[in-house]
Amino acid sequence: MKICFFIVDISKKAGTERVTTIIASEMASLGHEVYIMSLANSEKSGYRIHKDIKIIALKHGSGNNKKNFLPIVSEIRKYANKYKFDVLVEADVILRIFTLPACFGLSIPVVSWEHFNFNSNLGLKLRDHARKLAARYSKYIITLTETDRKSYMDNLNCRAIVKAIPNPLVFYPDKYSECTKKVVLSVGRLNYQKGYEFLLNAWEIVSVKHPDWELRIAGTGELEMQLKDQAKYLNIDSTVKFLGLIGNVEEEYINSSIYAMSSRFEGFPMVLLEAMSFGLPVVSFDCHTGPADIISDEEDGILVEAGDVEGLAQGICLLIENENLRKTMSINARNNIKRFSKENIIFEWVNLFQSLE
Repeated sequence: MKICFFIVDISKKAGTERVTTIIASEMASLGHEVYIMSLANSEKSGYRIHKDIKIIALKHGSGNNKKNFLPIVSEIRKYANKYKFDVLVEADVILRIFTLPACFGLSIPVVSWEHFNFNSNLGLKLRDHARKLAARYSKYIITLTETDRKSYMDNLNCRAIVKAIPNPLVFYPDKYSECTKKVVLSVGRLNYQKGYEFLLNAWEIVSVKHPDWELRIAGTGELEMQLKDQAKYLNIDSTVKFLGLIGNVEEEYINSSIYAMSSRFEGFPMVLLEAMSFGLPVVSFDCHTGPADIISDEEDGILVEAGDVEGLAQGICLLIENENLRKTMSINARNNIKRFSKENIIFEWVNLFQSLE
């Protein structure tokens, strides 16, 4: 089968690119003829890919996409005719804007892969329009959560088949946390979405009760200085460590005992899979979407109402004060997260592609 994955920029190193290259490489290893088409004129993948995958870099996609709309559409159609794709998988629903006219009359089934949540358009109304086009004209829409699948079904007149396939756990580590270190960890970009100001406010409450514990935040972003100033203002800067961009995040997971997430919204937070695979119980806002699909509340972590700073602090304190509970949740996290194994998720994609043959 000739499978083409269409992505915004193959050279980027972010969640969408990581998952797309994993699924594409697994399909190539199963003997399919796999292509990755990059809207941006990038010929090198940011992540390792299977040696047999062919990268198609669109020459007109690195500039003004509105101005270059017709040349981009023409390029996509040229490659679709040249390679005779059996299926085109868009690794971002917004790409339906280009693929709909490009594939008109070519009888190529299109799979629109939603990597965000339905209620978030990331400031682009064009994304909302693309979702409507996908609902009407795509063969499948793949969401990352059942919550999002239901949102598509409830809000759009879907002719497309809407199916939830979560992202896979990239690897399952042999070495994991013993949950004895007095460290709470959080990993992510320091931006509005991740809501780190909530976590710092919660940590002010935690640190009064447990001044011997440390909060470590790994990541960089536009709010870095603002968050550091907030930590100083709250007088918690002595127990909060901003790690910046780190190369070996695995060591941070192993040397922590609790993972905290204070996001305003998510799509499907891969960081939770990683943290739990390292045996970290999670205290997280039950934001839309993802945490409730990953965390089994009070079994392998604690879900807190979104935006509830005091609840977040109480959840962290509960795990700090109960080592046995921490360790029980750690074992449960390691076991429960196996349902997102790469093998299980690839099985779902194989079934999808077989349905198109």
